[in-house]
Amino acid sequence: MTLFALIALLSLLNTILPDFIRNYLKVSRLWSARNASEVRHLQAEVDDAREQVEVVRNAEHSGEYAKTIKIMRAERKVAEAEAKLKSARGMENLMRMGIDTAMFYGSKVLLALITIIVSFRNRGSPVMIIDEGISLAPFTGLLSFPTGVANAISVPAWAFSCNLTFRLIYGFVKNRGA
Repeated sequence: MTLFALIALLSLLNTILPDFIRNYLKVSRLWSARNASEVRHLQAEVDDAREQVEVVRNAEHSGEYAKTIKIMRAERKVAEAEAKLKSARGMENLMRMGIDTAMFYGSKVLLALITIIVSFRNRGSPVMIIDEGISLAPFTGLLSFPTGVANAISVPAWAFSCNLTFRLIYGFVKNRGA
């Protein structure tokens, strides 16, 4: 009976946990705390460059040509600082997305691997044996493979049915709530 519950629990976790990790746990928030100082520094550079443009525009110059050149240089510094900031934010978003995707698929692979190992190690043990009065024909051989026990449900068949059932239920509930 414990094998019955273990496989059902693993299948349930494999269905729900990856979406929970992707939507609610957000491991990437830890990354943004490290990168926030760099983004703040670049934002300060942009603000300083914008202030410099205003200072140059309001300053008195020896000629209109000199004023235009100085304004263009200051605006170029603003554009460069803004490009650096945009690049840093893009890298931060890319890293967040990469971390969340890796955690999503990593959790799916880990839980699937655990289910496969449990199924392989217990492949000869039936999860449950059904009474002879209930006919499983024509699927008797398929459901009991590789146990060799008549009217039994094998571990691989139980794992497959649990995964399929939980995914269908989760998909229905998820679409119903959206």
